[in-house]
Amino acid sequence: MIHKEHSSTIRGYIEGYYGKLFSWDERSAIVQSLASLNLNTYCYAPKEDLQHRFKWREPHTHHWHEAFSDLCKTADNKSVAIVAGIAPGLDFNFSTDSDFDRLHHKSQQYLDSGAKNILLLWDDIDDDFTADLSISEGTAHAQTVNRLSSRLDQAVWTVPRVYAAEIENKNNYLRDFFTELAPQHTVLLCGNAIVASKIQPTDLSQLSHTTPTTESTESLKHQTVVWDNFYANDYCPRRLFIGPWTGREEVNDFLINPTGMPFTDKLILDIAISTHTANNKKSAWIDALQRHGVPDTFLDIAFCFLHPCFGDTVNYSEATPPTLLTTQVTTPAFEDAIEHCLWKWKSPLAREWYPFIMSLKHDLALLRGTLPTDRILKTQTDFLACHLLKDR
Repeated sequence: MIHKEHSSTIRGYIEGYYGKLFSWDERSAIVQSLASLNLNTYCYAPKEDLQHRFKWREPHTHHWHEAFSDLCKTADNKSVAIVAGIAPGLDFNFSTDSDFDRLHHKSQQYLDSGAKNILLLWDDIDDDFTADLSISEGTAHAQTVNRLSSRLDQAVWTVPRVYAAEIENKNNYLRDFFTELAPQHTVLLCGNAIVASKIQPTDLSQLSHTTPTTESTESLKHQTVVWDNFYANDYCPRRLFIGPWTGREEVNDFLINPTGMPFTDKLILDIAISTHTANNKKSAWIDALQRHGVPDTFLDIAFCFLHPCFGDTVNYSEATPPTLLTTQVTTPAFEDAIEHCLWKWKSPLAREWYPFIMSLKHDLALLRGTLPTDRILKTQTDFLACHLLKDR
């Protein structure tokens, strides 16, 4: 067995979302931002890379590996580690050696091209494990991680299928996974929910079936890194979240999974680091917005973009009542801010935010009942337009 002490703090960015795929120049720009913020990790795990997930058995081209190697060199010069992800869980065959050999070969190629670690992902797959084995799904996943680690002669990072408490822990998946997983490996978890309002060491301990002796992740059997979806919007692409990073004050190791919009993501990284443990989160947040050229008028509409509806929020009745929301958006400053941000703010960041602010303008008119029929038909999907117009 490979023995390795838990490594130093892991903090950075994970390209792990759906619907967007960075260019190599955009990845390099994110690496530059990570270095400027004293963050140390870029994890490559984009769902839209066919060779990462759907066609994981297929090798990347020589041209791809050249570009990946260049990114690794750039990152290494900035003291940022590149972690390469592979997600074989959709159709991995545990009963033969052929798929494991492909997995090992591809992992070795990533390492040879400059990656520091391999991330083996079992996330977002069905819980219909039917392998003709005498072991459980959790055991099979963990054994594959252990076996890959032994073949590569280094520890491996991994994401279990049940990576948040809200996912059904069918057939004691987590118990079997963490019982079998060797202690040298690094595990990525989300906490109580896929998009959690708060993440604490005890949340991670409960997921990993660890009885903590302290309120620190140091008591965990494996180094545990938070895969944080606070700013992710691939599940709600009409929305954008850029508020202060709250509820993570006790989190030490984290990877932020944001939007796939490069200028927005650089701002998000700055916001997260600036507000993480700040005494005055609002002030630190405003300072970060200003550093990235966000106009002061945006603050008048910013409450619409602060944070998602968290999956671990028990009482949804505490959401902002419509009457209060109506009061907030009837001020002239609100409408003026929308118009200013749409038509007078010009920058790469403004261009990324244009669709979200325009949608806000339409939604405000819908709330007031002032969006004409022709505009509803032009701006909404057919299904939503039918719903909105059914009483007209």
